[in-house]
Amino acid sequence: MIDTHCHLSDKRFDKDRPQVFDRMRHAGVTHAIEIAYGPGIWERAFALAAQHPNLFLAVGVHPSEAGRVPMDALATLRDHARHPRVVAIGETGIDYYRDNAPPEVQERWFRAQITLADEVGLPVVIHQRSALEPVMAILEEMRPAAGGVLHCFDQDAATAARADAIGFKLGLGGVLTYGHEALDDAVRTAPEHLLMLETDSPYLEPEPRSLRRNEPALLTRVAQRLCALRGWTPAEAVSITRRNARELFRLPIAAEPAATESA
Repeated sequence: MIDTHCHLSDKRFDKDRPQVFDRMRHAGVTHAIEIAYGPGIWERAFALAAQHPNLFLAVGVHPSEAGRVPMDALATLRDHARHPRVVAIGETGIDYYRDNAPPEVQERWFRAQITLADEVGLPVVIHQRSALEPVMAILEEMRPAAGGVLHCFDQDAATAARADAIGFKLGLGGVLTYGHEALDDAVRTAPEHLLMLETDSPYLEPEPRSLRRNEPALLTRVAQRLCALRGWTPAEAVSITRRNARELFRLPIAAEPAATESA
C-alpha cells in the first residue's frame, strides 16, 4: 500500500517515530507522501525524508496557514518544489470551517499554488472544508495540468464525477470507515482509476477509533472497508490503489511491491 497523505513530522510522533515507521512497514505500507504544509514544516519534512528513502513529499501552504505566510514565501516554495523527492504541491485549497485566514488570502494562495504546480509539472493536493463549491469552481476554471487529488474525500458520486472530469483522484482515508452513505455510494460506483488510499496521520483514525492518533499502519482498516464496498480482494485493492498513486505522483517505484521494500 501507499499512504498518499500523512504528517509524520507532526510533534505527536516525536516520542515513537521509529516505531511508527516499523509498524508501517510490517503493515505492508511500502511508501508514503509526507505533506509539508508551510514554513517550518517544510524543513522538518525534508529532514525526515532524508532519513527515509521511501518517503516522498508534497510542499505547499495549507489554507489555515495562509494568513500567517507572506506571499513572498512563494519564492522559497518554488525552490522546494524542484527538489527531486517532491511529487506534489499542497496541501492547498480553501477552509471556511476553521476560519483562520480571510477568504481572499486563502484564494490568493490557492491560485498561486495551482500556477506553481503547472510551472513545475506537478499534481496538486487539495484540502477543502465547508468550501466544496468555491474549491471545485477554481479547479474547474484553472484545470491544473497534472491533475491532483481531493484529499479526505467525503462527498458524493456527483463530486467524484466532477473530479474525474478535470483529472483529479479521490483520497480515501479514515472517513471511509465512518458510515457516510453518500461517500459509500460514491466509492462503490466511481471508476477504479480515481481511488487512492491515505491516512492523514495523525488525524482521522479509522474505526474503531480507540488509539486517539492515526498512523500509516492503520491504512489496513481503510483498505478493508474499500474491499467491502467494491467487492475486491485485498490484493486487488493494493494493486489498483498503488497503480493510481504511482501514476498521479509519478513515483519512481515498482508497479508491484518487492519483497525487500520497506518504509
